[in-house]
Amino acid sequence: MGLFDKKFCDICGNKIGLLGNKKLEDGNMCKDCQKLLSPWFSDRRHSTVEEIKQQLAYREANKARVADFHVSRSLGSSCKLLLDEGKHQFIVTRSSNWQGTNPDVVDFDQLTGCTTRITEDKDELKTKDAEGKETSYMPPRFRYSYDFKVLLTVNHPYFDDMRFDTASFVREETPASADPALMGHGDVFTAAKADLLAIQAWANELLGTDTKTEIEDTMPEVTAVPAPEAAPAAAPAEAPAPAYVTDKNLFVFPALPKTREELLALPRISFQDPFSIAAAAVAAFTRFPEDPEACYDMLDALKGPQPLSTMDKSFIRDRFYDGKDYVPRSYFDGAVPENDYTPQLPIRIRVKESVHSRDLYDQGYITLYVKSGGADSDRALVLRHKPSTDEWFLWNHTGILADVRVPVSADPWA
Repeated sequence: MGLFDKKFCDICGNKIGLLGNKKLEDGNMCKDCQKLLSPWFSDRRHSTVEEIKQQLAYREANKARVADFHVSRSLGSSCKLLLDEGKHQFIVTRSSNWQGTNPDVVDFDQLTGCTTRITEDKDELKTKDAEGKETSYMPPRFRYSYDFKVLLTVNHPYFDDMRFDTASFVREETPASADPALMGHGDVFTAAKADLLAIQAWANELLGTDTKTEIEDTMPEVTAVPAPEAAPAAAPAEAPAPAYVTDKNLFVFPALPKTREELLALPRISFQDPFSIAAAAVAAFTRFPEDPEACYDMLDALKGPQPLSTMDKSFIRDRFYDGKDYVPRSYFDGAVPENDYTPQLPIRIRVKESVHSRDLYDQGYITLYVKSGGADSDRALVLRHKPSTDEWFLWNHTGILADVRVPVSADPWA
């Protein structure tokens, strides 16, 4: 049989597209049937056609359990552990419309273990001195990122564990901060930590254990730091703190915009803030597959004095050719190839700058970056300043339309 011979799904019998074959141990499956499997299932390649059919029968029966599931407690934000304490069942889901996604309903007595962790990563932020060389701020500045992780082990016929993050966020500070523990994020951190501790307590009660939540801490010890007035007077090489800091550049959108009006009404979108315009540009591109003209209209609003040219529109059409509607979604938190770039809800996007972002700042340009879940390097957008109105507009967007890794459901080698 040749590489390009027609294949048919051994589950539903439908023809399999060129990039849609999902190999089984003794047959083939289409991507539509794969989407019906449990999201926690990872042993597809070693499963037989008959085993897949049995799982799909289980998944169909699971719909009735979902319909009869009544939430008594909800723990987590980006990904939630939902409890039905009356029926002694639980669900783990990232969807706000979880009833329509058929999440696996697991019985309490199927839980065999629970581990919870708060991880913290620290990176020092650098600036440039008068000679353009990278140097530390005085006092040093750091960027901290936190993830609230859960691992549930279960006795289930189709998966052994459920790994998820209940929350994550980034903040930035100096060791001299008045509140070095949670500068600007006390309520968020406290709520996320409380959810994690509650999950561990729930599991401990069920299992009769006393497991503690692990908390990693890379926070530098706060020692005496010279007051600002004690610093040397001549400090041109010590650049001031950036005008925009990371903890202010996490944008959360309740929904993706469909029109210019909805785009400009998104929380914290302001033409005085180039970071917000970069975030809005990513959101605008998600509209192209459904309504190209609405997408163009939103981008024209963000580009201000210089709307899209015919060449710009042609470039955008080319980038979305052949169904690559997932590229802009890849910049949202939680969107990765393994889940077909399905973002966590609410929509969250992080915009950041590098040490070279402001190389042309005095000429009216800033280069900002967004991280794709399907690429190894950050993708750039260029914003341009209009001094007469003190507004920032989208200048170059080509970087965020570059290819990313294909979703697993469309990857013939997955």
